[in-house]
Amino acid sequence: MNLKKFIQVNPLRFCLYIFSAVFVPILNIVNTYMIQLETNIVFAKNLSKFLLITAITLGVLLLSYVLSSGLTYLTTAQTQDLNDQVRSEIVSHYYHDGKKHNVSEMQNRLTNDLVMINDNYYQQITYLVDGIVTVIAVLIYLILLNWQLLIVIVLMVGISLVLPKLIAKPLQKATKLISDQNQAYLDTLNEWLSGLEQIRQFLAGAKLFAVTEKSSKQLEDATVKQTYYIKLLNAVNGIVSAFFGFILFVLTGYLVKNGAVTIGTLLIIGNFRFYLNYAVQNIVNTRGQMKGSKQLISEVNETTARVPAKTDENEVAPKGFSTKNLELKFPNGEKLVYPDIQIKDGEKVLLTGDSGTGKSTLFKLILGELKPSKGKVIFQDEKGQSIKPDMSRIGYIPQDPSVFPATIKDNITMFNDKLDGQVERVVQEVSFKKDINKFKEGLEQTLNLDHLNISGGQRQKIVLARAKIHDSNLILIDEGTSAIDKKGTKVILENLLKSKATILFIAHNFSPELRQIFDREIHLNKG
Repeated sequence: MNLKKFIQVNPLRFCLYIFSAVFVPILNIVNTYMIQLETNIVFAKNLSKFLLITAITLGVLLLSYVLSSGLTYLTTAQTQDLNDQVRSEIVSHYYHDGKKHNVSEMQNRLTNDLVMINDNYYQQITYLVDGIVTVIAVLIYLILLNWQLLIVIVLMVGISLVLPKLIAKPLQKATKLISDQNQAYLDTLNEWLSGLEQIRQFLAGAKLFAVTEKSSKQLEDATVKQTYYIKLLNAVNGIVSAFFGFILFVLTGYLVKNGAVTIGTLLIIGNFRFYLNYAVQNIVNTRGQMKGSKQLISEVNETTARVPAKTDENEVAPKGFSTKNLELKFPNGEKLVYPDIQIKDGEKVLLTGDSGTGKSTLFKLILGELKPSKGKVIFQDEKGQSIKPDMSRIGYIPQDPSVFPATIKDNITMFNDKLDGQVERVVQEVSFKKDINKFKEGLEQTLNLDHLNISGGQRQKIVLARAKIHDSNLILIDEGTSAIDKKGTKVILENLLKSKATILFIAHNFSPELRQIFDREIHLNKG
């Protein structure tokens, strides 16, 4: 995000935006000039000229109102189009960078951070242009009016423009703090509200209220801190502006007394004082807020950077794997130590072990979601030769499988229309046909994630079908049938195990009958 991108979103609209932003303050100065003329005409007692100037003044005010309204629309439209573009780039970056991101972190980046940048940077451009044009217009007017008034204004503006440097760094830190605290608040909500039912069950509401209140208070404190620095900047600038405004008014009175300017100047100098105070405050405040936003803009730009799509022709679909000296250490000092494992092409292996032995964690190490502290995972082809794996070809069915607010068919094919013809077959293989018939729209039924119009077992069958239809040669299943009844589980497993795919299946409390349909079992122990 930068000024160049803001312009490029819609160059024609930006030109209209700048035109309006420039002419609104000019029209304000023109209107002030008209008031000066009216005052002089009143003293000259010329009624016809007074009526003419009044009519022109009303026309100037009307044009200024129209341009101001248009300016608001143009600013909003340009900013929102930029946000739409930036959000697309951020989502693309998250998709292609191959890293695991915290959901609340992504939400914060896509919402709160962009709102803060809009308010503290792009919206401020209008005020900055208004302030600069107003100061220039007043300076030109005063040059034509009297050089002594010009000197006072130049000193006033020069001193005021130095003020943002006193506040810029603290304001930057305060703006960054709001972003950090908002993310922390989202993290807190995600971590605690996801277990709301358990909290209700054990009447632990007091803890929930305390934790969320504390996190909310930290966010509020960060916002108050930013407001403090902004208002401090306003206060200091206001004092300086008022001091020079007073000097300006006294000087004008002296010049009127000595005949250097007309009586109308004394009347409108108060308007000029207002415009100058307003303009200088705009320049100072907008520069301060825009500088304070630069660090956040830099961080957002990092997440909009284009990540080249992965196109490695040397990657091969893995059909087996082995682990060697695999260990994972945790920050608390504990560690998981795995035995060396060899899974060959086409094997159907049951992975068991007590809770805490790292079965699900092993899958995350295989998938690259976690980096081992020691050792490595070696992927192999059908001949047992080491390969560089195409990770997208590994089927993974987690304990809580992900489905999306789309049709059942789309959830199975993952939006690949070329696979539509195979959906009926895989639905039969994972014993999902009877469930499909219960839905009014069948395979075209849209999943409603808010109202949960599918059961846990149906969700698992969708993801099992997804793995089969994408012809994964290596499938990792983490209790992928835990929500399906025993009879259904047996049918699904028998169909799965008939395939050529290599399957590693985590399960608890399997009956001897189900254990026997696997080629072998690997049992993990603690320590």
